[in-house]
Amino acid sequence: MILTEQYLSHRQYVRRHNISLMQLHEFNHRLMDQLLPQSLYQGQILHSLLPDKPVLKMLCTERFKYTTEVSMQLLFPYSQSDELVIRVYHDAGLAELTHANEFERQYRALGGRVDAANQASLRYSQNCFLNKWLIFLLEKGHGKSNWQSPVVQPDLTP
Repeated sequence: MILTEQYLSHRQYVRRHNISLMQLHEFNHRLMDQLLPQSLYQGQILHSLLPDKPVLKMLCTERFKYTTEVSMQLLFPYSQSDELVIRVYHDAGLAELTHANEFERQYRALGGRVDAANQASLRYSQNCFLNKWLIFLLEKGHGKSNWQSPVVQPDLTP
């Protein structure tokens, strides 16, 4: 996660106005609701294509009655961003960033413990970043109507 002056000022704004982690989760849910398509199924891959912008890739990794987990990343011509894994709780109206890179996902999957003293601060920072990123995506024009199934190129190697 790149810490820019813009992100830091956003985080300071959130802190200054006493916005709690739960309020961030609620606001992130509202933003995700504007971004995600109506129907998703587990394993579905969608791309949001805008002219002269990086492709936004979304993979639905889990889909249940009350929760959905998606991973999202930007695809650039010669590279890609880290995946952001977001869990959406439909019944509670919450969305949270569960992990923001492959190392963190594998560390937790292998039973790595997170420092309890820093856990709250880490979750707050990550969800503040998610909030800023979702606002950025929506401002750039990504939304429910932009999602398409990716075109699969046939493998022509002999």
